[in-house]
Amino acid sequence: MNWLVEHAKDGVYTAQLNDIYLYSKYRPKQDVEKFIEKELIRQSKQYILFGLGLGYHAEVLLNCSPTSTIYVVLADKYELEMCRMYGSAHILDNKRIRIVSNNVNLTSINLEETKLVIPLQWLKAIGPNHPLFGSLENIKIRQMSFQNVSEIMHDNFLANLTNSHLLMKEFIGFAQNEKAVLVSAGPSLNETVKSLKRIRNFCFVLAVGSALKSLLKEDIVPDGIIITDPTHLVQEQLEHAEYNGLLFYMATANHGMTKIHKGKKAILFQEGYPSSEEFATANAVPLLETGGSVATTGLSLLEFMGFKTVYLFGQDLGFKSNKTHANLSTSSSTFETDIKFQTVRSNSGDYINTYSNFNIFRRWFEQKAASSSMQIFNTAWDGAKIKGIPYLSVDELEKKLTDVATIDYKKILEDIVSSK
Repeated sequence: MNWLVEHAKDGVYTAQLNDIYLYSKYRPKQDVEKFIEKELIRQSKQYILFGLGLGYHAEVLLNCSPTSTIYVVLADKYELEMCRMYGSAHILDNKRIRIVSNNVNLTSINLEETKLVIPLQWLKAIGPNHPLFGSLENIKIRQMSFQNVSEIMHDNFLANLTNSHLLMKEFIGFAQNEKAVLVSAGPSLNETVKSLKRIRNFCFVLAVGSALKSLLKEDIVPDGIIITDPTHLVQEQLEHAEYNGLLFYMATANHGMTKIHKGKKAILFQEGYPSSEEFATANAVPLLETGGSVATTGLSLLEFMGFKTVYLFGQDLGFKSNKTHANLSTSSSTFETDIKFQTVRSNSGDYINTYSNFNIFRRWFEQKAASSSMQIFNTAWDGAKIKGIPYLSVDELEKKLTDVATIDYKKILEDIVSSK
């Protein structure tokens, strides 16, 4: 790693790592104070701070949280020396500061008891080759997403509890060793949707909300859709769609969207969200692992329902050209070709563009494939290669399902709905 220490405009030392400023070029300590103030949780007994650098973040945490223990994860072995030479060296003698190396296992940390502080500039500076980058990127994006919509999620949660809905426990044992399709809105859906139309009677079809209109255009009515987005933009997924089938929705999903839907609804409660966990405990309701996206949540739902084989359609987690989603998807967008993206290997062997959050979801799929008894296949030839989830062409899939008996899932769903 390449470090550069220099004087900021106010005379205090500032630092660069790999040509990225870790602190302000003008007022390093004042800007750190503003950042830490937003990160503080007064009741936290301990903090884990990524990056020591010149010690400014750790120093402010010590001052603002006088009883907390602060674990500082080193990004590089030279940080201690730099802090002693140029930074707030006195913090290194404080008994509440615990220095740990970068081989700490962040995935085992109890986030309810510990506040993780990850300055975004540090994440940019260490780059994707750092051993902790994947874990830190995952946590940081979740933190930023939650901070942006936490108040909206709470309002949605309270409003959605007043809906007339089914609970997850109604779907325990729904499927036994049966097959399902999970439809996302990646660009490969444009190529595979015709095959999906031919096999749809052999599988339970669950679609993410953003793929619904793409399916309806092909006269494919899914057995269920799933929506998790808390923002009002998600309402577009159902507006004018004339879909009256079953809607699975997260308790924190946009409550305006749930009012638009005229069909039956099943509410989902996610792990890690305190209000959901409290409700689930009080009402003996199962919790669902979400994985951070609607598609990962959909896979968790299919696993809960008992499906043993799942075929992924439109699950690209990247894009070969400049189109990120399928035609008619409510998430459909393109990007300017001069924007720099990360690249990953696709099922075709080529490299494709991807986003940071797509990488996070890909890693979640890989972990799920390793820990679950489900067989999972991906039909996106130009989509990201997912370890443990082999590519299966739609031609092979059609042949595989030729001898499978059709199942009237709509009738099964009607029986569940009518009995409640």
